[in-house]
Amino acid sequence: MALEENNWIPAAVFGGSLVLLGAGMMFGHARVWKEQRGDEALEDSDRRHLHNRYLRRMQTSGAVVFVGSLIGIGDAFIWQLGPVVATFYWLFVIMMVFWIALLALGDLTSVRTHSQTTMSQLESTRKELEAELARHRHRSNGKPTKD
Repeated sequence: MALEENNWIPAAVFGGSLVLLGAGMMFGHARVWKEQRGDEALEDSDRRHLHNRYLRRMQTSGAVVFVGSLIGIGDAFIWQLGPVVATFYWLFVIMMVFWIALLALGDLTSVRTHSQTTMSQLESTRKELEAELARHRHRSNGKPTKD
């Protein structure tokens, strides 16, 4: 199929949009990680979690850029190589889209697990502090103590 016969413009626009979206997300991830990396208030475990999250999100965003390129460029030229090559090409693109979905689910799971762990730790600390406050109040019979 000749390029003039193939209506490649919608695929090029959609692919280009994905490239811009993915590149914008990569820029945003890099900017946020730069701020988080310099945050002295973070513990090492939180910093590791944020770094791993940054790497996962950069990989996902990079894959979006790659798929956008494949869609935008591929639709214009892949049909000239025949139906068998085009079939395998588009199957590869579909597999890449599934890979992006798996990366996104992995990121969601990781963030959720980290959040639940952090909330459990905060709840445990809150209970300890409340118990300490209750012991302190019991010792002083509700009256201020001299420390």
